[in-house]
Amino acid sequence: MNNQVHPIESYKFTPQDAVLFDANIWLYIYGPPSHISNQYRGAYTLALRRIRGCGCPILLDALVLSEFINAYARFFYNKLPIENKPGDFKLFRNSSEFKPVAEQISRRAKKILEKTEPAKKLFDSMEMTAILSEYAGGEADFNDQILAQICRLNGLMLVTHDADFSATNLTILTANPKLLLV
Repeated sequence: MNNQVHPIESYKFTPQDAVLFDANIWLYIYGPPSHISNQYRGAYTLALRRIRGCGCPILLDALVLSEFINAYARFFYNKLPIENKPGDFKLFRNSSEFKPVAEQISRRAKKILEKTEPAKKLFDSMEMTAILSEYAGGEADFNDQILAQICRLNGLMLVTHDADFSATNLTILTANPKLLLV
């Protein structure tokens, strides 16, 4: 199967479709304000509304939620003024200054949970061995490989902005012009 990449703005969702949102999509929708393009934030937020409106299931894997939470926390750490920034992320995460950040992240993560259902994992040791062999080639992101396999095993379309998925043999929905050119 070859990649099928579709523009998310014009894709016609049906209740028979099932999607998995990559962490970067959840960051566009529920992440902290940043340099993120409002164009993309709007495209993915509107797509979420359209998907939910047609009854299309949105699946979530713990790996995606973990990436969302960690990226969100690191965003705040990286934005700290140098004079207030602990020398290590873990020091920040264990500080009293992190508590309101953690509360905000938790609220946003719970919004994701409200809109999704858990993805089923059907990995066996042979599949994991194949993923690790591909990873050993040095050209693949391990988490991306896991998400691609989850999509394949569960018949899911992947909603992502990550151009690294261009060679994963998935149906991809995106607003990323680089992916749409593939």
